[in-house]
This record gives sequence, C-alpha cells and structure tokens, in this order.
Amino acid sequence: MLFAAAAALGVLPVLVATAALPETSAVLSGSAFIKSIQGADGSYGTTDLGQNVDAVFAVRAAGYDPAKDLVGGNGPVQFLTAKVAGVASPAAAAKAALGARALGMNPKAIAGIDLIARVNQGYDPAKGTYGGDDFSQSVAMLGLACTGNTVPPAAVAALKSTQLAPGGGWGFGGFADPDTTAIALQALLASGTPKTDSAITKAFAYLKSSQGNDGGWGFDPSESNASSTAYVIQALIALGENPDAAGYERGGVTPVQFLVSQQQPNGSFKGFDAAYATNQALPALAGRTFCNAPDSPVTRTRPAAAATPVPSPSATPVASQTAAPKPPSTGTGERSKSAGGLPAISGIAVLCAGAAALSAGRWRRR
Repeated sequence: MLFAAAAALGVLPVLVATAALPETSAVLSGSAFIKSIQGADGSYGTTDLGQNVDAVFAVRAAGYDPAKDLVGGNGPVQFLTAKVAGVASPAAAAKAALGARALGMNPKAIAGIDLIARVNQGYDPAKGTYGGDDFSQSVAMLGLACTGNTVPPAAVAALKSTQLAPGGGWGFGGFADPDTTAIALQALLASGTPKTDSAITKAFAYLKSSQGNDGGWGFDPSESNASSTAYVIQALIALGENPDAAGYERGGVTPVQFLVSQQQPNGSFKGFDAAYATNQALPALAGRTFCNAPDSPVTRTRPAAAATPVPSPSATPVASQTAAPKPPSTGTGERSKSAGGLPAISGIAVLCAGAAALSAGRWRRR
C-alpha cells in the first residue's frame, strides 16, 4: 500500500547517477511515505513531538502544507496543540516553535503557551547555555534565530567554547561527530556568525575531513548513514556550498547521490528508524536547511487518494530496517523508548560514538 501511494505520484526513487538538488522525485516519494503513516491523532507514525516536528519540516520542504495533512479532522496542528503543555526543555520548546512556524501558527501563543518564553526561561546567563550538550544548545539557538528572535552573544560564545580541538567539530563526551557539528555550524550561522569566523572554517574543515569513502557521513567513516549525511548536506547548503559538486565526490559518489541511494521502494530511507531517517533526508534533498525548511514555499497539494491511516498510540513500525546508528535524535531532549525497546533520548539521539564507543558500551546523546 505504501509503495502504491508513492507510485500513484509517479515519484519512485531515481537512480543515484541522476541525483541533484533539489532532488524532487525522491522528496515527493518520501513525503508520500510520511503521509501514509499518519495516525488518527494527526501524528506521523509516532507520538514523539520532536520527531513529528521533523516530519512537519519534511512535508513543508516537499512543498506541501503540513497543516492540511488531516486524518478525521486531526493533523499536526492539533497534535502540537495537544502536546505543547508537556514541552519543558529549551531545546524542545525551540524545536516546537519552529514546527509552529511551519504550520502557520504563532509560537508565542499556542494553547496559551509562549514557546519562545520557555526557551528563554531555560537560559543560564552566567554560562550562556540553554542545555547541557552542544546539540541542545544549537537547537535552542536555531529555534530563536529562525523565528526572528535574538540569540544572546553569550550563547554564541558558549557554543564556540565547546568546539573540539584540533579537529574543529562538536559532539559528546569529548568526541566530535558530523551530526552535532552540522547542527552547531548552522546555529552559529543563523545567529549571525560570519562564514569567515574561525569556528565556522574549522567546523567546515572537520566535515570535509570526516566524509566517508562512500560519499556520505556517519559515526564510522566506512559506514555512512542517511541521517548524518542529511544533517551535513544542510550545513553545506547553509554555507553556500554545493553538496552535489564534483569536489565532494568520494569513489565517484557525491553526498546527494549517496543520500538518494538510501531511499527504499516505499519512499522511506534506510535507517534504524526509517521514519526518522526519511524526516531528516527530505529537507536536505529539497535544498533546505534546518533554519529555512519551516519557511519552504507551499507549492503543492496532496493527491485525493491517501493510504489507510494507522493508529499511533506509540511508535509505529515502518518500512524495513537496516543496520544503522542507534535510535535517532529529534532535538526535544525528552526520553522515550525506541521501537526496538532500547532506551533513547528522543530529542537528541542516543548514538554510539563509533567502533570504540560500541565496544565500550558507552551511549551518548545526539
């Protein structure tokens, strides 16, 4: 049924060799998949708010209005309104604020809650921080900057201060990773840091040096994944780079080509959680950054036919899963359980730092 939904649009994944931005056919196919897993409460395959916001970004980046994705009168607007009271951390509030923007809502007035105020309430002016890790700090900064609000200079300085030497990346537990580096780089740019700033140039150098031999990015250079690659593509776009240029080829494959190659026949992308991987991949393939995906022009309407809704009391199993990094992040900072029952931090994914971290059994947040 999912395959049929994508086929009805005539947007099945294209051959890797044809990839370029925007990769419209892959984006539309992925968006059809996201719609096909929407549940009766309006959520996209899971009750996790952060992942639903990612799905909203993806649908908007595909040119659709996510506010019009309804199942029995419920859609992302109703889902966000119902969940907003439980948003506590600055990163979660910031991401929800960006989701509200994508849905045409006022982030300062959702069910009587001001999400921007919640972001600022969690700010520690003495430290310049919104959270205890670089990813949370970056998401909070993006949520403010990309909704037209001010990011304190101290917050910018705090994020710069945690950049790891000598590599130039950001991460967890003293280890840099491409996902955190890509989101931190975007946060700095959105907050007004110039591209010529040393923090930006060092981060850019780290991303270039950590690209895998297959053209993508991952925690293991020999095994890239869709989610990490999508984050980095967005950072490259924010920098004004062309991630499909020959200079980014590895083994004849560009990052865009690698990402398209991860799409499955039903429109989803390979990953530990196919819905999450799809949510991350679509904005990148549409040529949108984390900051401007919520403002993508609405240029399309959904086909009249839609897949039968699935119930969503909890994470709904979707698509075939492949070996990939552990449960992904959604930028909310809230704890949940992954579909496989492993403990996950649904806002900033629980991942292994790489082969060494895997063997040591050390988990970290992303």
